[in-house]
Amino acid sequence: MNLNTVLLFLLVIAAYLNLYFTYKKNIRQRNKTKLPMSSKEWREKGEDENFKSWLSNRERLKDKRKDK
Repeated sequence: MNLNTVLLFLLVIAAYLNLYFTYKKNIRQRNKTKLPMSSKEWREKGEDENFKSWLSNRERLKDKRKDK
């Protein structure tokens, strides 16, 4: 085994260690990510907006029927 083989082997080990530590860092960051609101809150907000627009449309249609 000559020097080039040993250096190549060390380079491969360093590359795999770098990949491993980068992967672990990404996993840790993914778990710590805080969203401004939960998906449940987001869904409720959308449902509230849809309901409010439905109510206003309903009132407008009632007013149009009364005018006729």
